[in-house]
Amino acid sequence: MARATDATPGGSLLRLYPRAWRSRYEAEVRYVLEARPLRKRDRVDLVRGALDAHIHPPVPSAVPALVSLSGGALWTSAGIVLALQPVQPDWPGYLYELVPLMLAGVFCLIVACVGVWLRLGDRIGRLDRVALLVAIGGHFAWAISLAAALALIEYGAPTAVAGTAAAAGEALIALSLVRAGQAPLGGLLAVAAVALVIPAGWSWIIFGLAWSAIGIVQWQAYGRARTSGPGLA
Repeated sequence: MARATDATPGGSLLRLYPRAWRSRYEAEVRYVLEARPLRKRDRVDLVRGALDAHIHPPVPSAVPALVSLSGGALWTSAGIVLALQPVQPDWPGYLYELVPLMLAGVFCLIVACVGVWLRLGDRIGRLDRVALLVAIGGHFAWAISLAAALALIEYGAPTAVAGTAAAAGEALIALSLVRAGQAPLGGLLAVAAVALVIPAGWSWIIFGLAWSAIGIVQWQAYGRARTSGPGLA
């Protein structure tokens, strides 16, 4: 079937959809759009549908698994270096030379938190949305505090508070996952959240390993989805 042009009412909004979705559904949707006048509500529904198509792709993306593995590896490496120090750094336990590594790990975990949260699928409720907002806000605050520490602007209490906020967000997402029947991921994320608030070098190792395990679980799900087809992950 030949691809219609964007002369179709609202047709330009279909470019917001993922390529796989457009290959399968675009011609049918354009036919429906041409059948009657396009209303403002229809445009809103098209935008909302595009967002949903990105959030719930037919085959899960490998990105959540990769960023979880990357963030976990970065924090595990930092934790090992810290644990081997003859004298542990001052509270809250960061070593200046490792801050760039940890900062990169936090940015990976911002994306990883979103990826884990999306495992809730269609069972997302109001509390689950709050959990994601707390997690993203906490991790961004953590990243900002680490950047400030790297620039020698601030250290100590602000960094610890930001890290605790990130841990709270991870714990809330963990609770949402367990409630939605994603107990393995939820349990691992709960371990990461608890390890994050323990002010000791070895706790970073547990934190990193927990996120690495989360990445492995997601990678296995991604592999099953690629092998079995859409909707079977």
